[in-house]
Amino acid sequence: MKRVFLLLICLAYCICHAQNNHVHGIILDDRNKPIENVGIYTMDSTIIAMSNADGLFTLYNSKLGDTIRASHLSYDNVFYIIDNQDFNMQIVIKMQFSNLALPEIEIIGNVPHVAYDNKVVSIKDFEINEKGIYLLAQRRRNNALLHLNFACDTLTELKISPDYYNIFKDVYGEMHIVSEKDVWQVGHKTYKDKVFDMELLYHSSLNEFLTVFQNIACATDSLLIGGQYFFSDQEIYYYYFKINGDQSPVLLHHVVNQEGRDLYFNVMRYGNLYRAGNLFFKPTYDPVFAYDNRLYLFAFDENKLFVFNNLGEIVNEYPLTFHKYKHWSGKMKVIRKWNKKVILDEACGVFYTTFEEDAITTIKKIDIENGTAETVAVFGGFPFIENLRIYNGKAYFLYANDVSRNKRLYEVVIE
Repeated sequence: MKRVFLLLICLAYCICHAQNNHVHGIILDDRNKPIENVGIYTMDSTIIAMSNADGLFTLYNSKLGDTIRASHLSYDNVFYIIDNQDFNMQIVIKMQFSNLALPEIEIIGNVPHVAYDNKVVSIKDFEINEKGIYLLAQRRRNNALLHLNFACDTLTELKISPDYYNIFKDVYGEMHIVSEKDVWQVGHKTYKDKVFDMELLYHSSLNEFLTVFQNIACATDSLLIGGQYFFSDQEIYYYYFKINGDQSPVLLHHVVNQEGRDLYFNVMRYGNLYRAGNLFFKPTYDPVFAYDNRLYLFAFDENKLFVFNNLGEIVNEYPLTFHKYKHWSGKMKVIRKWNKKVILDEACGVFYTTFEEDAITTIKKIDIENGTAETVAVFGGFPFIENLRIYNGKAYFLYANDVSRNKRLYEVVIE
């Protein structure tokens, strides 16, 4: 009995001590209204908390004398030092609206908001096509594949195993759910041209699925485009097959990262490739897209955009400049903030690219003919967004900003 009593005392002390390490706070503006999505950082710029819709946040394992920084792109930074009384009462941080003129901020017309509002569901992955939005939803008791319309109302759901972690959209816009072992194609039951339910249609092993799709880049009505990397992914060959006709491959374009390939040859000649670390783990980025029966090849390593017709013939050639800057040495260098990502809005035929600084993503609209890019959205207050998609002038992404850390689907109009 004495031993149990001592254990209870120790447990109570540990709980009390753990609670004393927690600091609860609220972020308010100059009108005492809560501010959502304020990042709380340590002095080494590590993010440790994010304010919720009520402006509330919690710091764990805080120590006396710790200095924190409250940061939001629309407000001036606020620094706060943790003292003794903060472990027993809620701290209040007041932020003033920033007077600093930031060109990228001035053009933001909308703020991202939760599109699918269900706090007990965490979204593992999502994809979009003309039929709507597909979510892999994780719940406490079960997992489901949800089909939403573009108002984010649930049309139907299908219970699935928690092993499925990814939704893959193939070059024809069809959806597949993927686990570490197998893949199912997602279909719809129809009645008199009305879609009313989902079903799993075709099953294959993951290896079989990758054999079919991993080298296919895109497709038009008449061509299937494939790509293959060489020399440790420092050059890529794009080729096409005629869907109705000769099935032999025809070269579409060959893109080379000259600097990376030269480095590859030097390592092979004078050193050991395996000792080169991750120098060659990142393939050169020169993506190709199909839209309106045309092909758009962003040959960043050649600083050009090539447009092909449905026969695989070049019909236009434009410069690409938004991804580079002129270095003091006189050479053109790739901008480090550029994410090496191009996103096609399949509903509108508009291309976008993204830049990232301090974990904040900026979306820029690509001017095809001039090769430049104009900022259309900056996701201030949303660091480390995931799975960015753009459809019909809206940006969608996953983000976890509450205590539960559930990932939720956000949307924002960018056009």
